[in-house]
Amino acid sequence: MSKPNTTPPSSSTEPESLHQAFSWLPIHHRNEPTAEFYALAKDVCLGIQTCIELVHFSMMDRDSGDTRPLLNIRDTERLLRLAGTSSQMLAEAAALRIDGLNRLNSRVFPEGE
Repeated sequence: MSKPNTTPPSSSTEPESLHQAFSWLPIHHRNEPTAEFYALAKDVCLGIQTCIELVHFSMMDRDSGDTRPLLNIRDTERLLRLAGTSSQMLAEAAALRIDGLNRLNSRVFPEGE
């Protein structure tokens, strides 16, 4: 995994702060729609992975009966719902980009020409 980058202040007149906005993207790729989608996909997928791992460990603990589970059943269900909703959001974001490609292609390569 590559080292994450920090965002420089937005203008030279702004005072620097201790907190710098996080981004997976190198500075020269920020504000590029494709690169921003890659960063969004990485963030969403890592979040889904975390939700699923927490649910998995809680279910394993619950099944074993030896260990108190990290999450109760209600919170386990909430994390599963969050994971499902997150994956749906990512799929919809990808679908919008695919639709944009289709519209672009229909203008560049109109049918019947």
